[in-house]
Amino acid sequence: MAFDILSIKQVYENEELNFSTDEERGLIRFSMNTEVSPDVRFMARVVNPRTALFSTILPMNIPEKNRIAVSQYLTYVNYTLLLGNFQMDFSDGELVYQAVGVFEEETGLPDSVVVRLTYIGFNMFDKYVPGIFSIVYGGKDPKEAFDEINNEDDDD
Repeated sequence: MAFDILSIKQVYENEELNFSTDEERGLIRFSMNTEVSPDVRFMARVVNPRTALFSTILPMNIPEKNRIAVSQYLTYVNYTLLLGNFQMDFSDGELVYQAVGVFEEETGLPDSVVVRLTYIGFNMFDKYVPGIFSIVYGGKDPKEAFDEINNEDDDD
């Protein structure tokens, strides 16, 4: 049996998530509240027989005047990440964290990997979006915002 959006749907049913499925387009959507933002959007999509994309989307767009500073901050952040990355659309300021699952066509992704690839974006938002907010709302420099986030890790 090939891995498809129905395979992910089964995992989400087991997780008791409230989601919508668009089987024709091969995607699943839902929203979740995080520590840093309510109504964070999520989308899982099987891109091809060997690749699934898991996208976590901030429910606000980055204001145009802050996009260069936020992109500099995201460069610092992305350099440290082991899985996935943040992306920002410069045309509208949409901010997304994306993780990719690559698998054998015949076996698909184990349920535990689907769960990890789903929740990692929410965890990354809770960790790194406060730095973005400190730039947008607090006027912080990108490096200063990044250093503050990293120093919090040292305190743990």
